[in-house]
Amino acid sequence: MTITEAVAYRLGGILKERGMKKKTLGKLPGVKAQSISNIFRSKSVAGISMTTLYRICRALDITMSEFLNDPVFDNIELPE
Repeated sequence: MTITEAVAYRLGGILKERGMKKKTLGKLPGVKAQSISNIFRSKSVAGISMTTLYRICRALDITMSEFLNDPVFDNIELPE
């Protein structure tokens, strides 16, 4: 699993827990709808930027530590 895929998986789980839709997240302050779309479509080969992840976490009112504290991030495959 790539970093972007892991972030999309984790983000999808959080949104599901909260009963939120991807579209709603893209409308929150500091979060670009295009960034959310790219994450869920795994368009960013290099992965998600830390700034984007930080903004998403702020919008969800969680810390980056809380977001990354999930087993999905234990076996990330890096591009060569």
